[in-house]
Amino acid sequence: QQQQQQQQLFMHRSASLPAGHIDPSGLQTRVRELEELYREETEKRKKYHNIIQDMKGAVRVFCRVRPLIAAETARGDYEVTRRLDCFSLELQMPKERESHGLSAGPKYQILPFSFDAVFGADAKQEDVFRDVQDVIQSAIDGYNVTIFAYGQTGAGKTHTMYGSTDEPGIAPRTLDHLFETLDGMSGYTYTMRCYMLELYQDTLIDVFAAPQALSPRGSLTGLPGKETIKINKDSKGIVVVDGVTERWVSTKEELARAMEEGIKQRHITETKMNVESSRSHLLFTILVEVTNIETQRTNSGKLTLVDLAGSERTKKSGVQGGAMEEAKAINKSLSALGDVISSLTQKEKHIPYRNHKLTQLLSDSLGGAAKTLMFVNVSPAASNAEETASSLQYAARAKQIKNKVSRNDESQELIALRQENIRLQRMVGER
Repeated sequence: QQQQQQQQLFMHRSASLPAGHIDPSGLQTRVRELEELYREETEKRKKYHNIIQDMKGAVRVFCRVRPLIAAETARGDYEVTRRLDCFSLELQMPKERESHGLSAGPKYQILPFSFDAVFGADAKQEDVFRDVQDVIQSAIDGYNVTIFAYGQTGAGKTHTMYGSTDEPGIAPRTLDHLFETLDGMSGYTYTMRCYMLELYQDTLIDVFAAPQALSPRGSLTGLPGKETIKINKDSKGIVVVDGVTERWVSTKEELARAMEEGIKQRHITETKMNVESSRSHLLFTILVEVTNIETQRTNSGKLTLVDLAGSERTKKSGVQGGAMEEAKAINKSLSALGDVISSLTQKEKHIPYRNHKLTQLLSDSLGGAAKTLMFVNVSPAASNAEETASSLQYAARAKQIKNKVSRNDESQELIALRQENIRLQRMVGER
């Protein structure tokens, strides 16, 4: 009904614009006015659409297309993706040529895709974050929230999630948004803590473990957290990591330092596809408890930011030796994630979460109790058309998943009992 009212308003405002003979400058003004009206209406449409999807518990999927890079342009590569509007894009999939010459039909097969938002190569970091803010707000309101980025290596996942000093991504902007919101809430107090996990070649690493426990990169011997942390679920089905090192933070600067420290520990290497290719999955989790001073009820929110390593074809990335083993481990984990998505969309009774540590960590985000936003990052280059098609199809399946979202709202008495129970369980475990 709201969309119909907005469309009627749009038609009324458009009809009220001057008609008849218009000089060139007047025509340009009218075009700009119509373009602004269209932009306003599409933004409202996208907002209402995402509100509805959120109410349904649907996994929201945003697509982001990176620009062509200089090396691609230099070798004559060209774009095969086209953003149609804020919800859809199409991929021009090159067809195979017949051996005896050119085929009589068209050179391309057009593959259409629709998502909850589509960002073109010209999208700025602040434009992307504007559409993410409402999901982050849910963590403050007491929900379990996950934002993760998926795509082939070199597609722009880390740029979207973390960005750079000049162009900060979702994670650093999230820190700003969290503290700006919390500090502006009168009548409430809050506490915050965080932890970071790196999943490298099937080994789960506690990134904030004591520095002296860290072994040289590339060696799995003695990596922190190898045997001391364990993936479990609480009574509400939310993933908890027992034994992980948590950092308590009270300012934006403290949270930013913790995040930056963790990022520096991540395994990266150079490949033909990416100068700084992430060789692991990185999960940064922020736990926030917001208490109403008057009622003494507390909302416990969990926000997990996941930068997945990119899928890759080793023939194209040119990796060898240890990097080859890393690539195999990455592809194996992403394949397990694909199996979970496939099982959920086909509504199978058994969902293979336990087949891999990655799927165990994301088990409450896909088909669980979380509000989940997935970014699918893709390359526009013709040379990557097959990988882009695979990523888009993967994301289209994920869009069909529905989660059972619930708010974590407890009294102070219940929270105290829960914390005491956890303390006693740890004491028993130590014995």
